[in-house]
Amino acid sequence: MSFIVKDKNFYKVLFSITLPIAAQNFITFTVSLADSLMLGKVGEVALSGANLANQLFFILMIVTFGVTSAAMVFASQYWGKNDIFSIKRIITIMLRLAVVISIVASAMAICIPETVMSWYSDDPEVISAGASYLRIIGWAYPFYSITNAMASVLRSAHIVKISIIIYLSSLVVNVFLNWVLIFGNLGAPELGIRGAAIATAIARCVEFIILLVYLVFFEKTIHYHISDLFVPVKNYIGPFLKTGAPVVLNEAVWSIGTSVLSMIIGHISREFVAANSIANIIWQCVWVVVSGMGNATSVVIGNAVGKGEDKNLILNKAKTIVLLSAVMGIISAALLIVLRGPVINFYEVSDTTKALAYDLIVSYALIIVFQSMSMQYVVGIFRGGGDTKTAMLVDVLFLWTVAIPLGAFTGLVLGWAPPFVYIMLRSDELLKNIFSFFHLKSGKWIHDIAVHPTGENL
Repeated sequence: MSFIVKDKNFYKVLFSITLPIAAQNFITFTVSLADSLMLGKVGEVALSGANLANQLFFILMIVTFGVTSAAMVFASQYWGKNDIFSIKRIITIMLRLAVVISIVASAMAICIPETVMSWYSDDPEVISAGASYLRIIGWAYPFYSITNAMASVLRSAHIVKISIIIYLSSLVVNVFLNWVLIFGNLGAPELGIRGAAIATAIARCVEFIILLVYLVFFEKTIHYHISDLFVPVKNYIGPFLKTGAPVVLNEAVWSIGTSVLSMIIGHISREFVAANSIANIIWQCVWVVVSGMGNATSVVIGNAVGKGEDKNLILNKAKTIVLLSAVMGIISAALLIVLRGPVINFYEVSDTTKALAYDLIVSYALIIVFQSMSMQYVVGIFRGGGDTKTAMLVDVLFLWTVAIPLGAFTGLVLGWAPPFVYIMLRSDELLKNIFSFFHLKSGKWIHDIAVHPTGENL
């Protein structure tokens, strides 16, 4: 394998970004795990209600990720050119978009929660529980979007430690308040699913406050201040939309498609929803490093393109990363199988749900190898290289034309067993890898987009 990069500095940079992001992802996962385990002790209705209610948050999270990823494409290449001025303008565009998107999501959660829940379930108890969760958590969406977007784009300048501080603090606050408010400890009322929503909302506010303190008093690399939100950015909007719009559209359409998968699951059975919630928690546990590497890949490839490195060297870096991701995927699959028994036994759910979750995780293990590689292709390599249009095509085409129709047909019409239905729902991952493999080899995804717009007011 002559393409494998021998430069130790490449691996040092890649993993120096990957590991802190993985740590942040693990902390975020731990919050989800704590919510799931605690609500699992309340009952399947609370667990299913919170899981389906969080589909709206999932869409917000993914669309925000799209806006952030678009910003990171530019910021990574601008960092390679040492252009701090342009990075600050891109951050401003990103934050303005994140605020608008989060306000729309908040309005939906607060004003029409029952309508939102009815998209995912026809179970009246689950709809009622989820609606009570949405009315509370919706107020925290803007805080989440701003914090997550800003912390993420700072990675383009290799600023990663603050994310760990933010999310570790959030973990402590969230888990403690969950324990207090879900079960009524320390003299607090026993609020169940509403207690989980209050705890998470407060934790999001804590994240936002820590970010503000960091930006005002400690951030010395980019020097982004509140006043930068109001600077002129019109000369950057055109380039941002041209390259960034496909990323945002990609994540929006993909998140809606993934949410449709949850709708299909939600209309099959309550047990499938609960089992999928449990399986998804275990998946998140092993996914943290793969996801972290995807974000790190975007930075590393973007920096390389921005610096004007030799095309063949960039290609070899990309191929090496794909090989690493395949190995990670195999390890992740093995971990899913190992962890399924111990984690499932934590939940106080029916034996039917436990047995279904046990089998469902085998399907997760089969799919995660392909997911690991497609994450690097789409989020890391193609976006980092500036080819956001192909990344969008790969990510959404097979989901909507293959996975969703197959999942709906096998689950809702043929009545296949949930583990097989899940494989159909994720069948796009194999096709994404086949297409991406040939596009990677072509080298047509390498685009230097970080050109400083002329005429911008300084």
